[in-house]
Amino acid sequence: MSDTAAALASALAARLPAADLRELSAAAAAGRPGLLALRARSAANVLRTACDQLLVLLGSCSPDYLAGALAGAADHAADVARSGSVDIVWTGPHSGLTIGRLTSAVVVDLIGEAVEEVLLVSYASQTEPTVSAALHDATRRAVAVTLLLERAADNPSYTGSGFAFPTLTARRLAWPGTRRPNGAALHAKLLVIDSSVALVGSANLTGHALERNLECGVLLKGGPAPASIRRHLLHLLEADVLVVSPS
Repeated sequence: MSDTAAALASALAARLPAADLRELSAAAAAGRPGLLALRARSAANVLRTACDQLLVLLGSCSPDYLAGALAGAADHAADVARSGSVDIVWTGPHSGLTIGRLTSAVVVDLIGEAVEEVLLVSYASQTEPTVSAALHDATRRAVAVTLLLERAADNPSYTGSGFAFPTLTARRLAWPGTRRPNGAALHAKLLVIDSSVALVGSANLTGHALERNLECGVLLKGGPAPASIRRHLLHLLEADVLVVSPS
């Protein structure tokens, strides 16, 4: 079962920060009581799920081995957080040169991994069902969701209609037409997760863009860029360039 333990540690390193991995390592070293105690005090569903997976492995793997695998994963996660990694995400036809995942699948997975915050920015936006379900699940995990979406009220050239994610509990931001240059559009497409992961690309938050169009995005994990993107947008809010929208 050592390969299974190593594979689980690697999978957890892709989803959790180094601090959480070290906490799991310390709990695993204490065996079943340690993991049960960590599970009981953890508010994050992803951490409780990790405890459940490790408890299963304890039946065939020593606590020391599990703890060591997790400690190694924590060191790797810390290295990634310092240096960052860059991947390309595609929507559209396959070239045969790379193996890509649909943008929609990446967006849903990233939202599902959020522990504290989801920041989503889009020009054209629809209530795409799988993204909507992922956002609602995030709010049930007590993840704070912030949406910055273009509005026809602020951009006469915007042809979108309707109100995206009408039942979602979220902080909704807007860039008022009175606070932007004449003819300017809110055209960014961004997803930032917990200030540590960012997807920056061409895809709007629509079914065609996420699943059918030829779209390209850059997935940034770790490093300073995700937090820098978040800080920039929040600074625009503090400077009253962006505003909290009642709708």
